Amino acid sequence: MVLNAYTARQIRDAEKPHLDAGEPLMDVAARGLAEAAVRLLRERAGGVGGADVVLLVGSGNNGGDALHAGAALSSRGARVTAVLTAPRHHSEGMAALRGAGGAVLDLAEDGEAACLEAAAAADLLVDGILGTGGSGGLREPAAGLVRGLLAGRDDARRTPAVIACDVPSGLDATTGRLSGPVLPADLTVTFAAPTTGLVAPASASAVGRIETVPIGIEDDLPEPSALVLEDADLPGVWPAPGEGDHKYTRGVVGTVAGSDAFPGAGLMCVRAAINAGAGMVRYTGGAALAGLMALECPEAVRSEHVGADRVQAWAVGSGATGGAAEREIRAALDSGLPVVADAAAIQILAGAAGEGERARASVVMTPHAGELASALEWAVRLSPAAGNGCAPPPWRPAWPRRTCRRTASPTAPGSRRRRCRGPARPARCSAARCCSRAGPPWWRAPASCSRTPGAARGWPRPARGHAHGHAGRGRGLSSGAGRARRRAGRRRRVGPGRGRGAAAAARDQHRGARAPPAHARRLPHPGAARAAARTLSRGSLRGH
Repeated sequence: MVLNAYTARQIRDAEKPHLDAGEPLMDVAARGLAEAAVRLLRERAGGVGGADVVLLVGSGNNGGDALHAGAALSSRGARVTAVLTAPRHHSEGMAALRGAGGAVLDLAEDGEAACLEAAAAADLLVDGILGTGGSGGLREPAAGLVRGLLAGRDDARRTPAVIACDVPSGLDATTGRLSGPVLPADLTVTFAAPTTGLVAPASASAVGRIETVPIGIEDDLPEPSALVLEDADLPGVWPAPGEGDHKYTRGVVGTVAGSDAFPGAGLMCVRAAINAGAGMVRYTGGAALAGLMALECPEAVRSEHVGADRVQAWAVGSGATGGAAEREIRAALDSGLPVVADAAAIQILAGAAGEGERARASVVMTPHAGELASALEWAVRLSPAAGNGCAPPPWRPAWPRRTCRRTASPTAPGSRRRRCRGPARPARCSAARCCSRAGPPWWRAPASCSRTPGAARGWPRPARGHAHGHAGRGRGLSSGAGRARRRAGRRRRVGPGRGRGAAAAARDQHRGARAPPAHARRLPHPGAARAAARTLSRGSLRGH
């Protein structure tokens, strides 16, 4: 069945009325935890009697669950030792464990070495340090104990099995983020319903198998925050061809994927569509992609243009480059048909989201972590509510930077907006080009133009004059140097590239710009060299 996952707050809100009413939720949870431990001990140690169990006990309710479960295991013949990692502990659970004959070690009093020795000899470890309310990872001395256990696992020939109570300690129950040392669990026993952090892909190795114990609050849970398909769910929803089906009744998939630069991405996309059971797959692409398809996927059909009237679903974006591919992707997204969007298509969707256009419910995105982070950041920064003062992200975007020519504000490559919503450049600014299309990194601290205070740029501003600090047209030098540069520009060209005058070269060298190669420079005119020398001597170009 489909697995319903909830945030930690949703679980706590559902528990609160039952706890206020005095219902014994901890006793029910502890019994379920003990039964899961019994099954795991039978697999690993051959039974419960004589098995060594160590409880890692925190100060919260998870520690109480572990203590009550340890009391139940001790009554069934296991040798149970509780390691207290905090000054406080659940008093009723501790009384139950001591009454059942369990032993207790205090991490602060008995020392880390004694606790590690007991844990290394155990058949089973029960992680009850932090629960769904924990945040920020483990703190000392519990963090040091877990680091010692992790180091011992690498050296030991035999490692104990690990059961996590509710969540592995150090894992965020809502986001799945791992903070600090985390003891990976072979089995995570969660209560009422799994949290979203347990089903996050990044936490799969730390969670292990998930087992849910009902405790009586399931009917009070709200709508789930995430739905997870399990292996047993797929046969019920995956279409299988029947007798009499042919390629058109099984559906036609159109792909806009791959290019001569990235033919492999197109091949994988088409192969995936064929393996999914589509009756026909149409694709567009150049000669390199067509040759690869003819060898690997001869059943795929090449088309110069895949129209929306010829397919029933789309898979677009993977490895697609160029303007023609972008137009095909936009047409697919606007067709209203089911679309699997990847790579370039996600960039287009991010730009549309920044303009306030919501994607249709039939669009399924398949980004990796970097693409998703970049797309969300662009959508937020381009949204009307964000303005131009958002805090910059700590990472670089995956696509080339583009900035508005008027305000240097970022625009996503997939956005249809040619200019951002920022303030226009004042008319008195005499520079022909304040901001370039591939301008400075927009997360760099901006500097203001001396005559255009609101225009943000990443280059430093000269001490005086109207030098904008970029290599484009403008009046960055005095009039004499500007005339000298124009005179040098009329001289003959040397080499295949376009040259520049001596004044321009001196200006670039002063600002730290990379000088053009020798074959791309024009021969300086003697007058231009003298004008540049006079300009530098007058101090028109000062250090920043």
